[in-house]
Amino acid sequence: MSGRAGKVLAVVVGVLVLLAVVAGVISATRERPELPAGSPEATVQDYVTLIYDDDLEGAAELLDPDGSCTVEDLDLAFVDQAARVVLRDTSVDGDRATVRVGLVHPSGSPLGDEFTQDETFRLVRSPDGWVITGDPWPVYGCGKEPHP
Repeated sequence: MSGRAGKVLAVVVGVLVLLAVVAGVISATRERPELPAGSPEATVQDYVTLIYDDDLEGAAELLDPDGSCTVEDLDLAFVDQAARVVLRDTSVDGDRATVRVGLVHPSGSPLGDEFTQDETFRLVRSPDGWVITGDPWPVYGCGKEPHP
């Protein structure tokens, strides 16, 4: 490779790294979107925010009290604090709702690569609003003992 080609390649790589850093800063400083209060999307947003803020007691309050997931299950879960959450879509059918989100994880590479993990939250309407049912992210298999 000639010296000129090497310099061009270095400049291109430098520009790509700079763009990745700028995108990361913009992404990290964005305000969270305002969702309709009392909506399934707002419930999921509140739940995810509480998980990221390590307020697992608060997050557990948004879980279906008749379900098997507890704050102890949340204590055992792994959460990638660097991931951001993107709302994909919502469907509501009477007293049931489904909210799909994408968890966008940075790869840590200097080029700013990312991968997305899709998650689905199922909710039911309760007298106090919407609650999350099943085994929602970041837990899987609530109520089961961890393997030694």
